[in-house]
Amino acid sequence: MALKLRDLAALLGGELVGDGECVIERVAAIDHAGAGEITFVSNPKYTPFLETTKASAIIVAPAFRNMRRNLIVTINPYLAFARAVGALMEQRAPRTPGVHPTAIVAPTARIGEDVSIGPRAVIEDGAEIGRGATIMAGVFIGRGASIGEGTWIHPNASIYHGVRIGKRCIIHANVSIGSDGFGWAPVDAKKHYLLEMLASGRAPAGAPAVDLKSPYERIPQVGITVIGDDVSVGANSVINRGGLGNTSVGRGTKIDSLVVISHNVEVGEDCLFVSQVGVSGSVKIGSHCSFGGQVGVAGHLKIGDNVQVAAQSGVSHELPANGTYFGSPARPMQEMKRAVAALHKLPELRDEIRHVQKRMAEITALLDRDVVEAKPKPPET
Repeated sequence: MALKLRDLAALLGGELVGDGECVIERVAAIDHAGAGEITFVSNPKYTPFLETTKASAIIVAPAFRNMRRNLIVTINPYLAFARAVGALMEQRAPRTPGVHPTAIVAPTARIGEDVSIGPRAVIEDGAEIGRGATIMAGVFIGRGASIGEGTWIHPNASIYHGVRIGKRCIIHANVSIGSDGFGWAPVDAKKHYLLEMLASGRAPAGAPAVDLKSPYERIPQVGITVIGDDVSVGANSVINRGGLGNTSVGRGTKIDSLVVISHNVEVGEDCLFVSQVGVSGSVKIGSHCSFGGQVGVAGHLKIGDNVQVAAQSGVSHELPANGTYFGSPARPMQEMKRAVAALHKLPELRDEIRHVQKRMAEITALLDRDVVEAKPKPPET
């Protein structure tokens, strides 16, 4: 799709500077953009490219309004860039309202108006699909589950029984929502202990034979999973159902691919989870929190509102609200920066300590010699 720059500026809610008749066809990165393309700058490290880019136009912050280029000026260039991509380049997956002949829809399922159900989808008894929802090929929706209006579920996602998903959600391919949490009770504590010892090779001499059948019994997971409106869940992510209560994800939260949210976790509104985050059972997370890639959160913790956790951190204790944390165990960011800086200096500190120790040994030897030489000799007999 091509738009004149003035029309694109109006669509993005930005201020036009320069030639409004310039035709824009695509969005491109600032260091690769060319004629017919618009680019943007939101990260200061890319500002040197403002003078050299071959883009036909640039989305910039108000500080760059006086540049002699074609511009769209906005207080949030990154958001404007995202909207420009959607307007110029996004190709949505096709949808055809109606039920595909190969889909299996239970007679008691309630299907709203303008719903699209793709090939080999399965909708079980009592499930409810809201108006305008899209259920793509191979999706499974269990009995009594409900899908809100306008929600889009991509191929091969599995929505277990009783799950409730809100309006305008995006559930990507191969997501599992409502699967069992990891709940197992030891049948025999002594037997459990001996099996652990055998597995680690630490069993004492003469330990009794142990039946190697599983020493665990499954704990039924009888809660459900509740997903709020406008939530996005990335491909291959897993959100377990509650053990007794519910697992819940608040409105507007965005979950990347390969994220695991365990049973009875409560997530607030507008949170961000980057790929490979793992949240253990019964964690309570406030609103407006963000978790970098590969963050791990131990079970039964409380994390306050507006908390940011840097990538690869390990959260093993509760985190107060309005903080940024890093490390394993996660500590306040400034504290960990000082610790990491000190860690990098350890080789130098080791060499300095060895030098000091050597000098102290030399000084001690000199002092000992002086003491011996100064010691009065016994009178001759």
